[in-house]
Amino acid sequence: MTELLLVRHGLPLAGVFDPGLSPEGSAQAERLAAWLVHEDVDALYTSPFLRARETVAPLERLTGMTATVLDDLREWDTDVSHPYMPPEQIGAEDPRGAALAEGRYEDFVPDLDWDAFRARAVRAMDTIFDAHPGGRVAVVCHGGITNTYLATVLGLPTMFWFHPGYTSVSRVRRMPGGRIVLHSVNETAHMIARRAVDAAA
Repeated sequence: MTELLLVRHGLPLAGVFDPGLSPEGSAQAERLAAWLVHEDVDALYTSPFLRARETVAPLERLTGMTATVLDDLREWDTDVSHPYMPPEQIGAEDPRGAALAEGRYEDFVPDLDWDAFRARAVRAMDTIFDAHPGGRVAVVCHGGITNTYLATVLGLPTMFWFHPGYTSVSRVRRMPGGRIVLHSVNETAHMIARRAVDAAA
């Protein structure tokens, strides 16, 4: 069995080009790293976007591993030439903000080439699965990539179907024989708790 831990990046800065993490996002990334360091992860992967690379950095430091940058893990907003706004900070007067608030996640990016985006998400995960048979890999990427890949695994008609939290973890496994199964969605325990081994230290 091979397991991928799909991680959404931490909260980014708003209003800047290809943003890194906000102070809150950096704290989220530190908590994530302290949690996942006990998972016996064999490899790290990251989207090329700065918010993802800064999210994986604390885990790189704690594990001594260097994350592989995989371009196919980038989000749907591939144009980083304009200031970025975290989706959660878009006002309800904006159609995108209204779509998010009402749970119509697919309407957040109505002009997206869904087939191409889904193909890229699947290609990214297949690449990682194939490179690490029998391993456990942390993959720091984006809400759209995670949504789309999990929707594909589940056979859902809607590609954007849930709202992953910042630094949340969703797990997928490739079983012997090749079947991909969903193991968990949107884990955020690291944001409110510490593992027993840390609490006892």
